[in-house]
Amino acid sequence: MNPDTHEPHTRLWTRLFALVIVCGVFVFVGCSSATKHRWMTVFFDGVPPPGGATNTVAAPEEAASTNTAHVVLPEPGEPVHMTASAHAPFANNNCNECHESKFSQKLKGPMNTVCFSCHEDFLAKVKVKHQPAENGECSSCHNPHEAPNKKLLVRVGRAMCLECHDDPLAKGKVKHQPVESDCLDCHSPHSSNVKGLLRKPLAASCFECHDDFLKDAKFKHDPAGNGDCLSCHQPHQSDHKGLLVKSGSQVCFECHEQADMAKVEAHKQSPEMDCVKCHNPHAGADKFFLKPELLKLIAPPSPAAPPAK
Repeated sequence: MNPDTHEPHTRLWTRLFALVIVCGVFVFVGCSSATKHRWMTVFFDGVPPPGGATNTVAAPEEAASTNTAHVVLPEPGEPVHMTASAHAPFANNNCNECHESKFSQKLKGPMNTVCFSCHEDFLAKVKVKHQPAENGECSSCHNPHEAPNKKLLVRVGRAMCLECHDDPLAKGKVKHQPVESDCLDCHSPHSSNVKGLLRKPLAASCFECHDDFLKDAKFKHDPAGNGDCLSCHQPHQSDHKGLLVKSGSQVCFECHEQADMAKVEAHKQSPEMDCVKCHNPHAGADKFFLKPELLKLIAPPSPAAPPAK
């Protein structure tokens, strides 16, 4: 190569290199931040926006969970609902106690068989069984893992029962107080030896709250004496005061003949009077169940005391 030609080329490249250095100093020292950012994006990929963090750690991939249920974390600011009860195997991560493996949702056997491997079999020696319990549908009422309610219940109080049963208070004017609060005051949720899944025989169940008017009574009205409270009363609701199945004396005429009652001399004087004005409907000291205040009025006068000597 001709030396005379090589020297101009060298000078040209030297001048270009010096120009690049000057431009670089101008860009990174003399320019505004916005101008610097524009120049950087021309030459480099992944330049963060102005003011953006440059040391953000990439989010790790979600770790594989050993539980079958997907846990959804609350959004920032969203209220956190605490769990009221957790099933011990789930809380202790012992999935194998109920499932074929910790990687499978399949149970070791039918649900009630799995449950009774730890819990007492309350169906073994009873006459009346609640259908979901008898069918092994434990999860109809209980969450198998955790729940916001005690005993792993998916609902509480009447709300649980009304998942399947019609609301017994939907139409009645007069409502039985326990039914308004919790059905389990009277009924067993799983099984019982008493019809209607009652916790105790009918009269004993009623006397859990009401005074036992039969305990010291000399005479007992047959329905009450036989513990058949439902002959006269509705257990849940009624359109009549006292939860009666019918109003006033109409309840009495379900068993007593109205024509026979009309022949009684005392009844002729007050044919329209309600029977309970004079009679105790449950029990009493008189064989006709007359109320004590009435007995005082019709009691024969005491014999006159002999004159003093």
